Order: sequence, then structure tokens, then C-alpha cells
Amino acid sequence: MRFRPRLLAWALLLLSVTRLPAQAGELEIYFIDVMGGAATLVVTPERESILIDSGWPGLGDRDPKRIVHVLKDVLKLDHIDHLVTTHWHMDHFGGVEGLSRLTRIDHFWDRGLPNLAAADQDKALFPDGPKADDALGIAYLKASKGKRTTLKAGDRLPLKGKVNALVLAASGAVIEGSDFPVNPLCANAPADLPPDPSDNAQSITLRFRLGAFDFLDCGDLTWRAEKRLVCPLDRIGPIDLYQVTHHGMDISNHPTLLQTVRPKVAIMNNGPRKGGSAETVARLRGIDSIEAAYQLHKNEETAASENVEASRIANADSAGGKYIKVSVSEDGSKFGVQINGEGEVRTFKVD
Repeated sequence: MRFRPRLLAWALLLLSVTRLPAQAGELEIYFIDVMGGAATLVVTPERESILIDSGWPGLGDRDPKRIVHVLKDVLKLDHIDHLVTTHWHMDHFGGVEGLSRLTRIDHFWDRGLPNLAAADQDKALFPDGPKADDALGIAYLKASKGKRTTLKAGDRLPLKGKVNALVLAASGAVIEGSDFPVNPLCANAPADLPPDPSDNAQSITLRFRLGAFDFLDCGDLTWRAEKRLVCPLDRIGPIDLYQVTHHGMDISNHPTLLQTVRPKVAIMNNGPRKGGSAETVARLRGIDSIEAAYQLHKNEETAASENVEASRIANADSAGGKYIKVSVSEDGSKFGVQINGEGEVRTFKVD
């Protein structure tokens, strides 16, 4: 009998350091650190997984391993149901080759592929698209063979259950409709920047919705492409969670888009020396709806005051690896944000 208190104490200690599984019915979103690339893993209440982008290639499969760690070790899932590639830059699709070796991927979604057999490929539509002799493109084609679909503006991912994933933009086109309201903020929009000829401007933009909760991921859309989503018509409306576009670069995150979508929480998938522009941080602070902003890394090239507060930066070590987790209640009425599944969970109400 005298050993029972000690055993009970050990059991309580073990329980306190063990990560408990997600509550049934939650929508989970993981912002995985791929060092200034992109890899956002969405898991629906039905446990259907959607990975948006796959990080960088090489580096000993660093990024695929980080993704698979969250998928298998944290979430206890054994495959990816949907992989969405927002555009053809290596920090967004380069991890596919390694990822496809480490886990099963059931379906691939992208904005289309150039005609690799044509002498004159679609250079305007695919300025940085995979080339016939491009190892990354070859790896993507091999992994996705017989399992890929092109997404266009207005399409929806075929998800089970109550989560809706709508494509707002793809390949330079935006969603059309007769019921979008005129946006009065456009009258005071800042001047346009020069046209962006890169694949960033062609990025797929997705809005996920559960009840009243909305999450917006614009890939790497740049200034003019972002503006088309909200001017002269507002095609998005207010959202709750904003993945800061283009890793927080200031040629993205158009002020009129930010003022229109009015997020409660912004999460930036920057690296120690990529993204995290001081100007973008200042723009976020100027949005009166913002209750909290997070970064995966501190921008090591700017002052501490030009980053979000230290407690909301996931990785103090520039080697990184820690993720940011968002958990949305089953009815979409609130969501919590936590760094790496540890410590404080800050909860936000959805209007």
C-alpha cells in the first residue's frame, strides 16, 4: 500500500507531459516549419488530410521528414489524402519527391502543367513551370501520375463532411459571381506595383470554411493579383485566420486586401532570412481586427521591434523545426493557437 502514492504521482507526471489527442470534431491546421518555404497541413473533423505545398527539395529530406513527423507522430495518420501545390517554385513543390517516398499521397491538385512536348511552351502562363529536363518536375510527374487534377478559380476540393475548401484564384484568374459586393476601400487603394511575371502571381488561393470560421491561404500571390481578389469587388469577405502571403514579403500582403479580409489572427511561414518583412509586420499591426500575429521564425535581419512579440515566434533557434498549431471547434465558433503542441493555448472567438 505504501507504494501507491508514488505510482500515482508518476502517472500524473506522465499524463502532464503527454500530448493528448485532438478532440473529436475539430478542424486542425499545422503551419510546418520548412525554413521559408511552405507546408500547411489541414486535417478535417473527419480526419481527411490536405497538405498545401511541400517545402524545399534535398537537404536530406529535411522538409518531407518534418511534414511526416506531424502527419504520423503528432496526428497518427498514415497518408495524405490531398496535396495541393499552389505554384511552381521549388520552395512550394520541391519536397514532393521525398514526401512521396515517405508516405502515400492519394491525390495531387495543382494549377496545371505546361505542355512539355511542345516546342514553344506556355511561357506566359507557366513562366517557372516544370521543364522537361527539370529533375523536380520529373519527380512531380512521376509521383502524381494518374492521380492529379488541375484546379481553376471557382472549384472546390471534394472534401467529406462540413469543411468547405473553395478556390478563389488560380493561374491568374479570380472567382467570378454576380453577388460579390463593391468594395469601398478600393477608392483609396495604394498605387499598383509593376506587373509580376513570375509564377507567384499565378498562385492558387484557397479559403477553408467550417461554420463561421474562415482560413485564407493565398500561396505567394503578389500585389496586383491580390488586389484583383478584393477590387473593385470583394470576392473574399472577412476571414478569421490568415496565412501571411508570400512568407511575409512586402511585395505581397496588399494593404487593401488586409483591410478587407480583416483577420483576427495572422500566421507567417517565414524563415530566419526569408520573408518576415518589417513593412509587412507594420501593415499587420495597422489592421484593427488583428488580435494576435505569429511567425515561424524571427527575421534575423530586422530589429526585434520589427518582428511580432517573442512569445509568438515559434522557433528561437534558427535551425527551426517547431510548428504552429491551430484547432477550430466543431461548430467553428472559436479556435485556439499553440506553438508546437506545447504550452499556452490562446483562444479566439469567431464572430
